Amino acid sequence: MKYCLYALMAAAGLAQSNTASYITDINGHRVEVASSASPRDGERTELSQSVNGRQVPLERTETHVLSKDANRTVTETIVRKFDRTGQLISTERTVQDEQKHGNASTIQATIYRSDTNGALHEDERRVIETQVQGPTTTSDVVISRAGATGSFDPVEKRKVVTTGDANTTHENQTVYRPSPSGQFFEAQREAKDIQKTGNKTLENTASYEVDYTGKMQLVGQTVSTTTKAGDGSEVTETDLYGRASLGRPRDEQSGQKIDEQRIIERTKGPNGAVIETTTVRRPTLADPSHLGEPNKISETICTGKCGLTPPAAAQPKTATP
Repeated sequence: MKYCLYALMAAAGLAQSNTASYITDINGHRVEVASSASPRDGERTELSQSVNGRQVPLERTETHVLSKDANRTVTETIVRKFDRTGQLISTERTVQDEQKHGNASTIQATIYRSDTNGALHEDERRVIETQVQGPTTTSDVVISRAGATGSFDPVEKRKVVTTGDANTTHENQTVYRPSPSGQFFEAQREAKDIQKTGNKTLENTASYEVDYTGKMQLVGQTVSTTTKAGDGSEVTETDLYGRASLGRPRDEQSGQKIDEQRIIERTKGPNGAVIETTTVRRPTLADPSHLGEPNKISETICTGKCGLTPPAAAQPKTATP
């Protein structure tokens, strides 16, 4: 389930790879600003330039499988974050216990975070109950954090319902938070539709939040189209909309306005490398409804297992054993 992946185990299952990110400075020079290395699955180190120009660690992630059998897997993920001089500033340790039973699964995660002295303390607990019935997957998430008395109380609940097949998917995620009286209310909602046709994928995401009247209002929308070529390269064009754009005051009556257009191109480079280029267009001050010229903001080069593969239709078929 998607929520589990990004909420609990964002670093798990990382492929062995190395990346380097570049920008163009004010003098027109290409400058490396960050890099990352994944020497083995489950480990990743992000690097950045320090004040004196040398590379220092920015974040380091390690994931270990503590135990595993047919229906249960226990993993440990440790994330260490550093300041711009390379000094350790925080540590987070997550122990995740996933158990499968038929068409259902349960994930219990305990998160420990370091204090100012570097000692780890249990700070958060997450429980995810997932049930699969035909084309529908339902996940109930409960997030609890330590209160002033040391007891763990729910601070957020989520319900994620996903329906569809390999070509068409609809996902609805609802976030509930406690009111001052302790009752949970709907605070946020996100609706996502994904449709695949041939080598093209269209993704439409709408985000809602409760306003001052207590009603859910559309606050943002993202429309993304990804097109894959026969050689495995791909282009993703994303339009981001909000209730106000650059240079224009917020107007509740005129609907969503485009905030940014983002174009990400991923192509094959020499020696199996993958080059990812990000270009953005933003509304102009003279005419907030009109996008300005494209501006290349970054280029990332990845070597190793970078995940760029030909589309399924272009891949050679293999015999099934």
